[in-house]
Amino acid sequence: MSSSKKIDRRSFLRLSALTVGGMALASCAKPAEETEVPVEEEVVEEAAEATATPRVVADPTATTVAQVAAANEAPALAEMVAAGTLPPLAERLPEVPLTLSPVNAIGKYGGRFKMAHWWHQGGAAAGMYGHSPLRWVDDGLGVAAGHCESWSANADNTVWTLNFRKGMKWSDGSPVTTADVLYWWNDMCLDPDHSAQVPSEFPAIGGVLPVFTAVDDYTLTITFPKPAPLTAKRLAMWANGMTGYNWIHPAEYAKKFNPKYNSEYTDYTEHDRMIDYRINPECPTIDAWMLKEYKEGEFSTWERNPYYYAVDTEGNQLPYVDGMDIKASPDAQFFLLQVMQGSVSWEVYTYQLTLGDVATLKESEAAGNYEIRFWDTGSGTGMMYFWNHDIQDPKLRELYRNPKFKGAMSHAIDRESIKRIVYYDTGTPTTGTMSPKAFEFNFNAEAQEHYEKFRTMYVAYDPEKAKAMLDEIGMTVGADGFRTFPDGSEFILRVDIGADAAGESIKVLEITQKNWQDIGLNVIINQIPPAEFGPAWRAGQLQFRTAWEVGDGPDHLLYPSWVVPDESERWAPLVGALRLNAGTDKEGTELDKSPWDRTPARYDVSDPEYAETNMPTLHALYDEAIFEPDEMKRMELVWQMNDIHMTDGPFFLGTVGNTPRIIVVSKDLENVPTRDQLKMGGFCNPWIIPYPAIVNPETFSFKNV
Repeated sequence: MSSSKKIDRRSFLRLSALTVGGMALASCAKPAEETEVPVEEEVVEEAAEATATPRVVADPTATTVAQVAAANEAPALAEMVAAGTLPPLAERLPEVPLTLSPVNAIGKYGGRFKMAHWWHQGGAAAGMYGHSPLRWVDDGLGVAAGHCESWSANADNTVWTLNFRKGMKWSDGSPVTTADVLYWWNDMCLDPDHSAQVPSEFPAIGGVLPVFTAVDDYTLTITFPKPAPLTAKRLAMWANGMTGYNWIHPAEYAKKFNPKYNSEYTDYTEHDRMIDYRINPECPTIDAWMLKEYKEGEFSTWERNPYYYAVDTEGNQLPYVDGMDIKASPDAQFFLLQVMQGSVSWEVYTYQLTLGDVATLKESEAAGNYEIRFWDTGSGTGMMYFWNHDIQDPKLRELYRNPKFKGAMSHAIDRESIKRIVYYDTGTPTTGTMSPKAFEFNFNAEAQEHYEKFRTMYVAYDPEKAKAMLDEIGMTVGADGFRTFPDGSEFILRVDIGADAAGESIKVLEITQKNWQDIGLNVIINQIPPAEFGPAWRAGQLQFRTAWEVGDGPDHLLYPSWVVPDESERWAPLVGALRLNAGTDKEGTELDKSPWDRTPARYDVSDPEYAETNMPTLHALYDEAIFEPDEMKRMELVWQMNDIHMTDGPFFLGTVGNTPRIIVVSKDLENVPTRDQLKMGGFCNPWIIPYPAIVNPETFSFKNV
């Protein structure tokens, strides 16, 4: 190992903040020449703000419940205590509450968030970290305690111990214990009659699942058959509870609806509805706010959880804000109107907006009493494309696996025009990678060089080079002016896209379609009903898709599906299905059938379409990496996986990476961080770093209440 790699973890954290900030500066700066874009100059400059400076906050304290005064709670809760309808604060908090630091100031109690969500059912839960045992902090640079007070691993990382907060309670006042996790694991994940699946955080290793053991009510061990060095990071992934199924559930409540424990029920339909606290106000939660009322497709109301287990640095119980009133947002125009008229207190999930809406939003800031901010997405691609590596048609499959064909398509993309027209001169043109903020791209100079090689491999806009590459593989121009297959037959490049796609994906597609036509490719757009898209893709029937992006990090190995096919939704669906079915009763069966005729469509390890490619090597490298305890060695294995993307790929095409996300913030609201208060400028796009949960909305407060 070279000396350049010998750096301790603390130095890495400091280095990462600086290098990624510098990367953002380079990627977001406006070009020197004038560009005609319908956004005011100061708006573009604000979106392109550069260096991320470290957040200045008070260090979290080890507040104990004995140090919390009875007055350190919301007045409405104090009134309930005085009336005898709620236990005193000291009886509602765990012995050692989680301490969260507001980014600016200790907040005031009161007020209600007004919000509008495109994802009405899950948006609120996805923004709260309460159900998670551990939490990401500082844009994924570190992991901290969540509802578990502490954690540890044995020497070889095979046994992980989680220590729950003693005295922590569900929102109905019942105790939170290890039995609530075991219920999820034993009575849901491991129950063949229930639809819950073992998540990627706890995979079967050699067909053997980890073993969950309750040492006592507050101590849980997870024992793996092999080293599991990524466990702490994986426990911080997502905002658990987001789907209604993962990690922890109130066992005694849930058993009332489980057919194993109550003969009144014959299946899990009612059980799954009743334990989904996102839609059922009766279900206890350990999030900061609890559901009060829910009407599908219309609205939901949430109230503070009087038993929430977190306090601020002065011992005040969180959250500060009383509740949330959320409207379902059916489309972009509705959401835009809600923001402009001041009906949105804050919003991070602004997917219904594009940077083209910024000028309109800025014009209404004063009237709507809000401001527009920008956080980094952390995207490695921006709007992107990928071929179906496993398409059933053999001529297309051969072509879509040919690096020269894929490289030609990449060199044909005018990314600077996309950057100017769609992303308003923000972001970085890229061939397409995992997030530029990922550990494996920022650890040291060698890591940064690896990223630059990956990013720039086919990034240059060079139509003549693209044409020459197509000529080289025999795709000549036919009588109709379009290029043919190498055998001279007609070739049509079909871009498959969901019929509900809009906004950013359509704007980028308008540019790339013309780019590819300019090098002689006959490009057609194939719109497909959303319900039909997934099954057709997984079956190898669709060709080439868009309306997606790659944002995953902070480590490649935490959610590796873009790097190594381990599921069937991305660029190699039959390869992914092979992995999904490994160790099941389907493995090694239906070998007399074509891979596309199997149920589900999948390769076997003996199929030449898999065995004679670099996919087995990708899988082998991944299998080695996830058990490797040495962080540097794991990173080097990831680099080897990325090298396959550079030699046999690109397997997906990026356009402009690390573009800004529009953030809406009421001028009355305090403690919503600005971009320069985030350690790496923000890392909004990967769901595994759950924004806004990572910035602690429970510490947001209204200035005048």
